[in-house]
Amino acid sequence: MAAKRDPKALIHEVFTEEAAHMGLDEAVADFPVKHINDKAPNVTFSFWHILEHIRIAQTDLLDYVQNAKHVSPSWPDGYWPAPAATTDAAGWKKTIAAIRKDLDRMDTMLGDPRVDIFAPVPFANDKSVLRCAFLALDHNAYHLGEFAILRQVMQLWPKNRKG
Repeated sequence: MAAKRDPKALIHEVFTEEAAHMGLDEAVADFPVKHINDKAPNVTFSFWHILEHIRIAQTDLLDYVQNAKHVSPSWPDGYWPAPAATTDAAGWKKTIAAIRKDLDRMDTMLGDPRVDIFAPVPFANDKSVLRCAFLALDHNAYHLGEFAILRQVMQLWPKNRKG
């Protein structure tokens, strides 16, 4: 069924195709690993901190509507790495892979015919799966935009990058 008639197909399209905003793959493409722990002037978090924050929040939103026993991290500290925390190339890749994995999990859940994505989830404060998915998309877009702007400020885009 075409996305115009099937809301789940439209949602899948939104989750899997870049459109009005930069996606994860474009934001992190060719990122110089030696700068993953750098912080832009007057900014208290690093590039890795931003991605790790996306990962933590996205996982929380996904688990929130799938697991009645899930306990969300404390706000705000539980949603960010410690300010002095750093990672290495393996940790950077692990964070990015976890974000992708959870995006795939969310897309699968949204497309599952057994899941009523519009229905309130009783153990999730009656929030719907769709609401949490849109919140994750919105949150990711915000922070990936922030990541991209800080990357520009720090002159960390490849010189031959278009756009």
